[in-house]
Amino acid sequence: MIIGFHSGRTVVHRVDARIKLAALALFSLVSLRTGFPGLGLALAAALVLLAAARCSPLHCLRGLKWYLVLLGCIVAARAVTTPGEPVVAHPWLPGTRQGLEAGLVLAGRLLVIALFGLLVTVTTRPSHIRAAVEWYLRPIPFIPQQQVATMIGLLVRFIPVILAQSAELDDALRARAIEQRRNPLRRITHLGMPLLRRTFVTADRLASAMEARCYGMERTGHQWRTGTGDWAALGLITGFCALLLAIS
Repeated sequence: MIIGFHSGRTVVHRVDARIKLAALALFSLVSLRTGFPGLGLALAAALVLLAAARCSPLHCLRGLKWYLVLLGCIVAARAVTTPGEPVVAHPWLPGTRQGLEAGLVLAGRLLVIALFGLLVTVTTRPSHIRAAVEWYLRPIPFIPQQQVATMIGLLVRFIPVILAQSAELDDALRARAIEQRRNPLRRITHLGMPLLRRTFVTADRLASAMEARCYGMERTGHQWRTGTGDWAALGLITGFCALLLAIS
């Protein structure tokens, strides 16, 4: 399981959660303006940071295999639908060079954002993510920052649970020779319906447990401690984003 917090004492783990969320938002915005050189550098930086956080980059890419398949479909769709110079002069291969380049840029941007988001979730406790979201929303009026932060924190915690339940159901279906069924819709139904039921049951149990423990919005806030290393990390992130814009 690659999605979810992995305990560690690396430099990336020790960076303030507020700076990590700000860096993720900044990288997401900068990636929308970068081309091939900037995306290549950002991708290399994301893989190096994952390795520094004791998370194997190859393992992360294998865990994102279906996401990579989706990106491949996006590249193919852009290559086919964008007019321009054909890549291969063949009627059965209607892809264009301009569409292929646009699809690769779009897929690269989505991959960079996904890897940096994965880095944040792997190296940051969900409680710290919730506290950071609450800290950012506190100055904004008419927004219940505690409720929004709680929902985001529960979402971060629930994603690994849902993926684990999906893996269990998939193993159970494989043991029952589900792969021999040729109808893909039936296979999806056999996996999707039990997974939805488990998800709703787990959510209902969680709500009952929170209610039984008198969970409320008036909770003790997180005590933030920003050190010199956090400010140095923020400076490096800002400089790196400026470099990405400069070379693109």
